[in-house]
Amino acid sequence: MRGNPVALAAALQRRVLRRAARTVEQARTAFEAITEHHGDPDAIPIRRLKRERTTVVEEYWDVHTVNSTPFRSAGASLRYLKARAAAYPLFEQLMDVHADHSRDVVLDYGCGPGNDLVGFAVRGGAKRVIGMDVSERALDLARSRLALHRIDTTRVELVQVTDGRPNIPLANDTIDYLYCEGVLHHTGHPTELLAELHRVLRPGGTGHIMVYNRDSLWFHLYTAYQRQILDGAFTGLSIEDAFTRNTDGEDCPIARAYRPAEFATACEAAGFRVSFLGGYFASIELELVAACRSAAMSDPRLAAEHHHFLASLQFDGRGYPTYHGHTAGIGGVFAISRNEG
Repeated sequence: MRGNPVALAAALQRRVLRRAARTVEQARTAFEAITEHHGDPDAIPIRRLKRERTTVVEEYWDVHTVNSTPFRSAGASLRYLKARAAAYPLFEQLMDVHADHSRDVVLDYGCGPGNDLVGFAVRGGAKRVIGMDVSERALDLARSRLALHRIDTTRVELVQVTDGRPNIPLANDTIDYLYCEGVLHHTGHPTELLAELHRVLRPGGTGHIMVYNRDSLWFHLYTAYQRQILDGAFTGLSIEDAFTRNTDGEDCPIARAYRPAEFATACEAAGFRVSFLGGYFASIELELVAACRSAAMSDPRLAAEHHHFLASLQFDGRGYPTYHGHTAGIGGVFAISRNEG
């Protein structure tokens, strides 16, 4: 063979083909290993509602998706949930995120990148989880994250909704547990969405809703004192407008803070039974109440509403500040339910 150029070429070709075949097989094996570990995001479709036009709310949240860096493993995804709980004291307790949902169809309205979809599917063992959001980017992140945990695709539905038309694309009485965390205060149609959420919750169904709490340290101490007075930010703006710019980015189009009684009344008008559970905290709130509450109360530049709030604070047995008997954090949590038919 050494002296036969044709035979040498044929042997070389066979060697190249065998090497190429091994390379293809190695690549296929590697891909299968990746999908075995990470799951296949494309197996979870995203249903999209037709939009007549894109609203400023949709544009903002598609760009400013919370926690927009994809996780690389299921372990990292779960570790983030622990880190979030540490950053927001009382979040897990008030939102009851560790409850057993093994018999429930769960709707997470405004699911973002899937934090609580993962919690309901993995920790709560939900029979089925439905995630809805206005942001296509957020839903793509949620889909990839659920795939990391290898959630059975028959247990998952993702839907892109629109803020321009407050319709929830589900039949009446289809949801056992409703979860809406940090969403309604950003929407253009909160009243209509509450009515829609009531419509899809089955008789006897329950849930938790969080909206920003006006009776909070974030509103009265962080925004009104630290930012407006000490930092000189948001000069000339009302406290409401300053709060909007101080919470989810200065360009956030809508960010309301509700008094608990005000939001409870809205829930009741939609047909819910409702109970205010208190406000979970952002860590900065607890830092500021310890560092500058006394200075704020003695500062004549602080308006009477904020002074009254700070003077009325008490502390519970855990050391958390309370206002009128409820913890005074930014995350105002309401337990809701629908009467039996």
